[in-house]
Amino acid sequence: MKGKAVWFSVCLVLVAALAASACAGEPATSTTATPPPTTTPPTTKPAVTTTPAASVEKPQYGGSITTVPDAPITNFDSCLNRAGSATNTYVNQQLLQLDWTRGPAGSGITNFVAGGSSVEDHQGPALAAGWKMPEPGVWVLQIRQGVRWQKVNSDAGRIMAGREMTADDVVYSFKRQVESPESWLMASQPAVAKASSFEKTGPWEVTVKTPVDPWTSFLWLVHGAGSFRVYPREVVAKYGNLADWRNAVGTGPFMLVDYVENSSITYAKNPDYWEKDPVGPGKGNQLPYVDTFKQLVINDLSTQLAALRTAKLDYAGNIVFEDWQTLTSANPKLQYMSYLTGQPWVIGMRRDNPQKPFYDVRVRQALMLATDFEAIKRDFFKGQADFDIYPVSNLVSALYQPLSAMPQAVQDLFKYNPEKAKQLLKDAGFPSGFKTSVICTSTAERVDELSIFKGMWAKVGIDLTIEPKETGVYTAINAKRAHEDMVYRSMFQTFSIQLFLSGLRGTSTFNSSYVNDPPGSDPYVEQRYQDLQKYIFVDTPRAYKAYQELKPYVLEQAFYIPRPSPNIYTIWWPWVKNFYGQGSTFINYFWVDKSVKEDMGK
Repeated sequence: MKGKAVWFSVCLVLVAALAASACAGEPATSTTATPPPTTTPPTTKPAVTTTPAASVEKPQYGGSITTVPDAPITNFDSCLNRAGSATNTYVNQQLLQLDWTRGPAGSGITNFVAGGSSVEDHQGPALAAGWKMPEPGVWVLQIRQGVRWQKVNSDAGRIMAGREMTADDVVYSFKRQVESPESWLMASQPAVAKASSFEKTGPWEVTVKTPVDPWTSFLWLVHGAGSFRVYPREVVAKYGNLADWRNAVGTGPFMLVDYVENSSITYAKNPDYWEKDPVGPGKGNQLPYVDTFKQLVINDLSTQLAALRTAKLDYAGNIVFEDWQTLTSANPKLQYMSYLTGQPWVIGMRRDNPQKPFYDVRVRQALMLATDFEAIKRDFFKGQADFDIYPVSNLVSALYQPLSAMPQAVQDLFKYNPEKAKQLLKDAGFPSGFKTSVICTSTAERVDELSIFKGMWAKVGIDLTIEPKETGVYTAINAKRAHEDMVYRSMFQTFSIQLFLSGLRGTSTFNSSYVNDPPGSDPYVEQRYQDLQKYIFVDTPRAYKAYQELKPYVLEQAFYIPRPSPNIYTIWWPWVKNFYGQGSTFINYFWVDKSVKEDMGK
């Protein structure tokens, strides 16, 4: 998108003919009205365009799959990484996992684009073969028997020697996470970490007590929130941690066998993996199917697209409309899925300081009114975007309500009105506007996007300085919420994260606008949070209702300024089977049709 901001500021009225974008394959849009906040949760599924149906072919073993990492690689030990770890998914496993049988390969209840849309989606068995909840906040886990540590050809692998994973390993890993000051759990949910307890209550049983915030605790501990994993205690005892990739040993479907910093990560099939294919023509087959899984670190977008076009990548995600058009027109056999991103970009601001202008809701509302959301959607994203994406988009169907169901005062905040914005600024004591700054990553794409806001806000007297930061610096500032004025960041919108209000409460790294921080300082948000925690496991519709009551309040308070989110695409070559666009989380279920690949000359 380099250079688009300049084009945009000069030609806000350009792009007429993008109606021509209504070509075959354009993403579907939902026209189903969603009930207002006081009704029961809607059942309408998010609009998603995808080409393949559930596979009816018998899976094949062998072959390799190459893609790019789902997230930047930082290190290989989530207890040392306040922003999580991108690579442990395939090596070190969690107790529960998203239930593959509920996705497109099975019942089709969810497509997993937003990590599932219900409580049930998050409770598929993994290292816990079963569980029960005798009361909210108490989880009794039956640890899976017969799971063995990987026999990696390394000193760490020889230390573990393929021994069976035990309940003691699980208790150890729980305690290690809550005792590690740099773990993602401690960074985002310190109260949960400090209040929880873990005990081996049977030969293959572990009881987890989470008296603080049952849903938040469940997601971060029992389900894992992308962070908690079972680690080899003997290896940690010898090396202190697993920061060095050579010490990676887990129970997962793949073994980490090679890592070249800023270049590639290579995984080999774990021949002793415990899981069988749970659904479809391959039901009962030993997993995984492919022999090798490789991730290429390609930071440059054009290079990444070229790698996909030439089949050096088997699939890639987060591809925007223009690039999708180019790729699929040149390669009509490419398959794809289209959806709104589950990580919309927003501008957060320091509301915790009365000396900052953002402390005043009138200033925040002025920022909304000074933003021409329709123009950004129409001109910058060629009409292939939506701005009704915060605090939750239609990907999370159980919680979503459309902007059209909001009070008129809320709807009006999304209508460009610079004159009203000026009046609000004057009423707030800033008749001439004010100077402020926003930090972002140093990529041209993010700077271009912020340049749009800068140009629009300048018309009401707000002088915005954009401060690009190198990735490591930016990540550190984000984790500590140490931005001076404003920060431009993505916000996770998965079902699970929505229900513990990560961007609206307490010291979470996602709470960039210091909403309800400390907890209780915003009584309205806090009461909905407490209702969510109270009812999620005992009266789910009531819990959903508590969440839905938040949207009109959160939008009217203008805690964050959302950027319209474009439709994005996951694109893959047709030889990648049992793949429905969900990315590498489910790599153990994918397989390669070697005959298709050969027929295409790849």
